Amino acid sequence: MSQISSTAQVKRELRFLRRESYMRGYAKSALSSQFRDASAFDAFYAALTDERKDEFLRVGSSYLFLVKQGNWHVEVEGSNPVIDYFTNSFKLVSLFSLIESLSSEKHRDFYEWLGHVGEEIFPIANKAAIKQLHERYKATFGSIRRCVAFFEHLSSRQQAELCNSIQFDGTPVKSIKEVAQFLYNLRSKFVHEGELVLDIANVPVMSRHKNVNTLIELSTPKLFEAFEEGVVAYFNHAT
Repeated sequence: MSQISSTAQVKRELRFLRRESYMRGYAKSALSSQFRDASAFDAFYAALTDERKDEFLRVGSSYLFLVKQGNWHVEVEGSNPVIDYFTNSFKLVSLFSLIESLSSEKHRDFYEWLGHVGEEIFPIANKAAIKQLHERYKATFGSIRRCVAFFEHLSSRQQAELCNSIQFDGTPVKSIKEVAQFLYNLRSKFVHEGELVLDIANVPVMSRHKNVNTLIELSTPKLFEAFEEGVVAYFNHAT
């Protein structure tokens, strides 16, 4: 059985919904901040189809264990068991994995995408040409596009607060797209280069990114709040 058909079979089984008796409690614990009370959560959940309930339970429970109540523990003599920038690095990767998992678009590698664009692009003349193609790929099919779409569903208030939390050369970023791209780049630096995420902390952090002075005032609770709002907005939008 192919990977695609296997994934489809898992979805048909509604494996999270079959464990609704406790999965619902996990999702409620993870996302209750977005509802005025228990009855509001119940009404939101009841309005979802079975397939959407299954997806909601998957995301909510995964977020609770991997991020909101999950920490990366270190078992090294003389070390603290939980080190903020270690655990925050893994949490940021988990957040973006969950965001990407909410998209119905199948991931396609850049080189695979090149093969589907058409023969008119070959031969690729130089580095400038390949860079233009890569920008085109990111805009139409890259993972960052899915992540930007998630952040664009946040309320205007939430978007403004996130934009104001990131400054480049003393100026807050102008769009939520820049916020999503900046955070995704932090995630990618850790995934691909082992560069720990130091910028997301409970105190303001000054650093340099791409030869630009940055001031980041984005704490993990604030990032979690934005993610939780985005999850609920996604399911409201998709219902």
